[in-house]
Amino acid sequence: MIGLFCGLTACSAAPVTPVPVATVTPQTTAPTTLVVWHALGGNNEVALRDVLTRIANANGFAIVLQRIPITDIQHEAQVAFAQSRGPHLIILSNAQLQALAKNDCCLAIDSLLDVATRDNVDKTLLTTAQYTPPNGTLQTLGLPISYDIPVLYYNKRSIISPPITSDDLIGLAHNLRNPPQWGLGVDLTIDTMYGYLAAFDGAVLDNQGNVVLADAGRSGSEAWLTWLASLNNDPLMLTHLNTVFTIEQTVGAGQLDMVIDSSANHLTYEQLWGDATGVTTLPVLSITNQAAHPLLQSMVMAVNKHLSLPELVATRTLLNALLTQANQTILLDYGIQPANRLLSLTDHPVALAIRTASADAVAPPAALTRYDVYAALNTMLNQVVFGTQTPADAITTTDAQLRILLEGTTTP
Repeated sequence: MIGLFCGLTACSAAPVTPVPVATVTPQTTAPTTLVVWHALGGNNEVALRDVLTRIANANGFAIVLQRIPITDIQHEAQVAFAQSRGPHLIILSNAQLQALAKNDCCLAIDSLLDVATRDNVDKTLLTTAQYTPPNGTLQTLGLPISYDIPVLYYNKRSIISPPITSDDLIGLAHNLRNPPQWGLGVDLTIDTMYGYLAAFDGAVLDNQGNVVLADAGRSGSEAWLTWLASLNNDPLMLTHLNTVFTIEQTVGAGQLDMVIDSSANHLTYEQLWGDATGVTTLPVLSITNQAAHPLLQSMVMAVNKHLSLPELVATRTLLNALLTQANQTILLDYGIQPANRLLSLTDHPVALAIRTASADAVAPPAALTRYDVYAALNTMLNQVVFGTQTPADAITTTDAQLRILLEGTTTP
């Protein structure tokens, strides 16, 4: 008994030899990298790099930005996407996106967007990034990051209350004319003045996309063209066709008190007028007492259809992160109009005024984003403003061109 006890005690006191355990060395893998093409420059490019880098660093993937000339980016993306190569994502205008959409180049991102993300984007703004393929259903092909519309800028040092109607605008512009000072400057382009076409009850297309310029839209469209010609011929205002450089020089010289211009150019006026910068919606058309409905343009992010699963996961994270209030605030701090409609703009009066002005804006029909359609309308406007055709004849000619382009017919 004593020997057994001593033997057990001796065994329990003996040192224990550890048993070797097999270990697995973790494999280090490179993070997913997303290549993003864009055509932005200056402050916009800096803002984009800042916000995308922050998102990538916070979520464990990498971002590579590649700048492509704006004249090449649509074509380059179309070729690359068709060949299953190119960038993972691309940032471009809504008009360029519509061109890619017709060639089935982009991934429908509806399933990638969280409900909160979609709810944060104004419905009209989201429409600029949507497309309905032939015999298909509506698809979201891009995420709007920011937007711009034509607005009226004014110098609060010269103008206490902004004009409410077009007659007020013109009358005030005439009263402010004091050479070399001008009261109003406008480059009478389609982009800037198309919003007044609806105010005249004119139309190029109906809700189904059919050409109605020479029939249901004729009367109002003729009145719109006649009005633009009268503005162009007014010697007391700097309201002329294709005078963007003259207006820029006049603004830079501090010789303009009011300008109708893109909201994307607001930093120009803030640098010029500082705290006296006023921004408001386009004045109501006095002739019809109807509001203008300016075209809403957007900057959107679209996705290549040929992504791996890890790339899709990173892309989904990126898209939804872009519309958070924190990241939209970063863009706002750079002077970019945020797409998140719930973001507070209380401390940003210019951005708030632009958001308010956008209430009457409309998304351009897909047909109006086509270069050949835009060119036909621009030619019509030039011919009337410069007196080479009457409004009636110009509309007849342009209607026939648009029917060939869009419908393959010439019959009104």
